[in-house]
Amino acid sequence: MASLEKIFTFHLDGLFLGIDVSEVHEVLPTQALTPVPLAHPIVAGLINMRGQIVVAIDLRRFLRRPVRPVDQRPPINVIVRNGTNLMSLLVDDMGDVIEVDSALFTKPPDTTATETRSLFRGAYQLPARLLLVFDTVRAIEAILSQATSKVVQSGHESNSPSDRR
Repeated sequence: MASLEKIFTFHLDGLFLGIDVSEVHEVLPTQALTPVPLAHPIVAGLINMRGQIVVAIDLRRFLRRPVRPVDQRPPINVIVRNGTNLMSLLVDDMGDVIEVDSALFTKPPDTTATETRSLFRGAYQLPARLLLVFDTVRAIEAILSQATSKVVQSGHESNSPSDRR
């Protein structure tokens, strides 16, 4: 008997990505972002979600993809939960919720960038394209680590190239 997994899909710079549907709290259209001075570049800003302040992460920057073209429509907010905290992942476009056979699940392909490969649980080779499944727990840990390291370093700026991203 096949075990099916429900995946919420979305698009980001030509990639077809997904998150286990149970990890998605809500999807919101474009929201006004309040900038956060001196925040890490992956922090796009803050959104107000019915009175709750949510950090919005630029998923393109986080996954080291090209900056969103200015002529492209604004990003969509995929709200994911990390314990009691909510975080918004800014994506290019929303897809569908699909059911995939868990027997077809494989590790991320070797063509996935080495520095971001660990952020994906794996992949499904679908008839028309590859679906990379985002590991939200690992990604949120990495986001928090990057964002807080910038805060700690803000008073002690380094001249190393990695700090200028």
